[in-house]
Amino acid sequence: MEEYAHFSISPLSDTESSLINKQGQRIARIRGIVLEKAFYIDSGRFLVVTTDDCPFEEGFHVSLIDEDGSLLETTHRVIPYTPGIVTAVYAENSDTIKIALHDGETIRITLIPEGTRNPARYIQKGFRSSNGIFGKHYLQVDSTSESAVQQKREFL
Repeated sequence: MEEYAHFSISPLSDTESSLINKQGQRIARIRGIVLEKAFYIDSGRFLVVTTDDCPFEEGFHVSLIDEDGSLLETTHRVIPYTPGIVTAVYAENSDTIKIALHDGETIRITLIPEGTRNPARYIQKGFRSSNGIFGKHYLQVDSTSESAVQQKREFL
């Protein structure tokens, strides 16, 4: 997975935007109005990270877009009155991106190429999928919090 700098977005509303390629063509309609980063996956797919531009209850979204421009899945999290300011987004390996938040939380989004229908695996960390609970999920979400890790160390 490598960073892809040839996309831009054009806001359509307070919560959605059009993803635009370098030729100025609309690729897909996605959630979020600020493009944080996009990544190209070897299979021809793209992972796009966007935010809502609201530091007091920042929502962030990770969209998986197929090579034909269809939206396979968007996972998102918005927690009212809780800042979720993104400080870094980068590819950790060929199938995982890492998102660091200002409060020390780290979120890993791992691509599952063929998808899974295991709802218990997906309902976690306050994230929701555009595919619902029982839909096919291509994105696995894992989250760790530095403050929780520190509290555990202090307890031990």
